Amino acid sequence: MDNLTRRGFFGFSAAVGGAFLVGCGGTAAQHTGSALDADALAKVLPAHIPVEFAKPDLPGVNGSAPGYLKFPDTLVAAVEEKPLKGGEVTAMTPAFWPVPPGLGENSYYDVVNERLGGVVKFDLVQGGDYAAKLAAMMAGRNVPEMTVMPTFTIPPRFSEGVGEVFRDLTDFLAGDKVRDYPLLANIPTDAWHACVYGGRLYGVPFPDKPFPEAMFYRSDIFEQLGVEPPKNADGFVALCKEVNDPGANRWAVGDVFRSMIRMFGDPGDWSRDASGKVVNKIETEAYTEAVKFTQSLYAAGYVHPDLVAGSTTRVKELFAGGQMLVYQDGLGAWREALAQQRPTNPGFRMDAFPLFAHDGGEPSYPVSPPTAMVTLIRKDLPDDRVRELLKVADFAAAPIGTEEHFLLRYGTEGKHSARGAGGAPDLNELGRKEITLTYGFLASPPDAIVETQYPDYVESLHAWLADAQQHQVKPPTFGLRIEEPAEHSKLPKQFEDRTNDILRGRTPVSEVGKLAEDWRKAGGDELREFYDKALTDAGR
Repeated sequence: MDNLTRRGFFGFSAAVGGAFLVGCGGTAAQHTGSALDADALAKVLPAHIPVEFAKPDLPGVNGSAPGYLKFPDTLVAAVEEKPLKGGEVTAMTPAFWPVPPGLGENSYYDVVNERLGGVVKFDLVQGGDYAAKLAAMMAGRNVPEMTVMPTFTIPPRFSEGVGEVFRDLTDFLAGDKVRDYPLLANIPTDAWHACVYGGRLYGVPFPDKPFPEAMFYRSDIFEQLGVEPPKNADGFVALCKEVNDPGANRWAVGDVFRSMIRMFGDPGDWSRDASGKVVNKIETEAYTEAVKFTQSLYAAGYVHPDLVAGSTTRVKELFAGGQMLVYQDGLGAWREALAQQRPTNPGFRMDAFPLFAHDGGEPSYPVSPPTAMVTLIRKDLPDDRVRELLKVADFAAAPIGTEEHFLLRYGTEGKHSARGAGGAPDLNELGRKEITLTYGFLASPPDAIVETQYPDYVESLHAWLADAQQHQVKPPTFGLRIEEPAEHSKLPKQFEDRTNDILRGRTPVSEVGKLAEDWRKAGGDELREFYDKALTDAGR
């Protein structure tokens, strides 16, 4: 998931917003936004009732993801009865890979549908086309029974129309009602926050890590060059200087700006300063210092020319080829790179920099709501059908150690996959042809590191997450369900572009002080008032 999904859905918000509102009866008046505090959320959120089917080799630390160095030998059937009572279920999910053979031509679909007790008829839409397809369907209120929607692409004013298209699930899942779906009850409470609109629960979450990204480095090349990860800002500059060698087609870094904000003490998108005033990230010293510092990397020639030119299309390729040794990406990029590179380059190694502060002091990492996607159910369905579909989502949320988890990801052992080192399942030619993450998008178990074929990765990511967990900072907005006023939705992109102009030298670095000033004039002060009220009302 991670940045792969974000790239695939870039621009979704603009595409869906207007069309959706047309479908709900025309453009709404200027919206003032809304927020729900913890008490209001608690009334609609499902209870958290953990279950475990396989003991991890590396237990989670203070809530971090557990790790598995060996895939469980014995699998448990977590769902006793078939979720469906025959017939078809319509569902739409994104695809970031070639669409597999369809019903009647796909033995993986056959075996999963047999286990479900009915046929799930997927509309698999390529990532680049997903926004337009979803917009058109929502505009006509012609959505499938189950619709997967990435949380970071939910359009402005969505809460004003969500109940016109999708079913309110509060009375099915809130509190102890979720006990009817024990694998959904296993999903941590924080992941459900993104499913709440207008004080009601409308979806089932696909949990994600609270740390959206990390700064990655080629640990194999670092070892060859005799260098180590830095421990402060000066050490980072020294590292860049040592490894940067354009003559050898090797540059130190790609895009690392957001990581630099964290290095300088990022308090989160919104926070309160020492006086109690609500401030936006762009107004903080951390943002200003990060702009100056990152611009100095560009000016020194340490950033790969593609990034200097504003192109990000070859970032992963450049990193894999050793032409760029450090860059930031979603945590899912780590696993993705290993799967792509290890078959032909067994010595390929990458790791995530341990968190560090600019002055060598205590680092921090403001965390994000841990939800990647939400699955919604069509409004017009009768209660019994809603319960059936929730049973399908419950099946999809089965964790490692269960037959259901194995089936959805690896098909039938011996037909679609075989066990390799560490008991790790690996798709064979038929599995790679037929299996993609379709059913698995409908819901997901709590985060766990289960790539047992890469024990070094499991150990490294587990250690990184455990360390990050103790340095996490929950911004005052964390745990609140806040929808910003729609009229301010363009501010982030506008000032991201302004910042990039400074980083790349198109605008003098001396202009960094004007960013916050211009942001305030462009609507930032109004947005601050909204957040001040939302946080005050929530007692924060």
